Formats: sequence, C-alpha cells, structure tokens
Amino acid sequence: MASAKVVADRLEQCCGIGDTHHAIDQNLMRKEDVYAGLSEVVAGRKAGRTSDDEIIVFDSTGVAIEDAVAAVAVYKKAGVDKTAHRFEFAT
Repeated sequence: MASAKVVADRLEQCCGIGDTHHAIDQNLMRKEDVYAGLSEVVAGRKAGRTSDDEIIVFDSTGVAIEDAVAAVAVYKKAGVDKTAHRFEFAT
C-alpha cells in the first residue's frame, strides 16, 4: 500500500479500521499519504489512474450511500439489458 496511490471512501474510517490502518500501524505510511477520497476522484478534483503501470488501492470500509448507488446502477443496467428478474423478498 505504501507504494500505491491509495483512495479511501472515508478517510478517518479507513485510517481507523480499514486496510490503510494496518499500513499506518506498521509505519509503512501515514494518514497524509492517502492520495484522495473517492468523492475527490469521482468529482474530478483529483485524477484517478494516470498511467498503465500505476497501482491504485481503494480502501472501502463500507459506506451505505455507496451500496445504494451501486444497487441503482445494477438495477438500471439489468433493465436495459433485459436481464432483470422479478422476485419477492421473504419476510
């Protein structure tokens, strides 16, 4: 991780309980070494991958809004591709 470009979904959370925290605990990197937050890359404020040999590590500790956005994207794609199947959740 120390030689990669690290992008975190939530910086504080990743430094406390994510993979990043292990690298910090082993003195391989510091919180300040995290390249960007996911929102910065998505908004275009920071570049993502800039070369074919660059390694990006995405440290995701689980943010509910990301799950919701991913679910919407999958749902829309399934509808477009006509691969959607209806089902009911068991209660």
